[in-house]
Amino acid sequence: MVDKFFAVPMVLLAVTFPLFKFGSESVRNGIGWPCLGVGLVLTVTGLLLCARSRRSPGPGGISCLVAAAVIGSLAVVHYGLPV
Repeated sequence: MVDKFFAVPMVLLAVTFPLFKFGSESVRNGIGWPCLGVGLVLTVTGLLLCARSRRSPGPGGISCLVAAAVIGSLAVVHYGLPV
């Protein structure tokens, strides 16, 4: 059950990369940053729920955490903070 929760943030994070890579600045600001933000919030929420219930996040949670850190870091480094 825990791994299924991380499917939504992982999809949002996966959609974020093409939006930043191939989209214009208006696409990045209008869709890219909100997708990244919601993906990060859902990832943190899932990890907190796992910690609260004393369950392991499993491979889905860990891969979602790694994806959020990498995609978020690359977005900030290459495009700066959102306006």
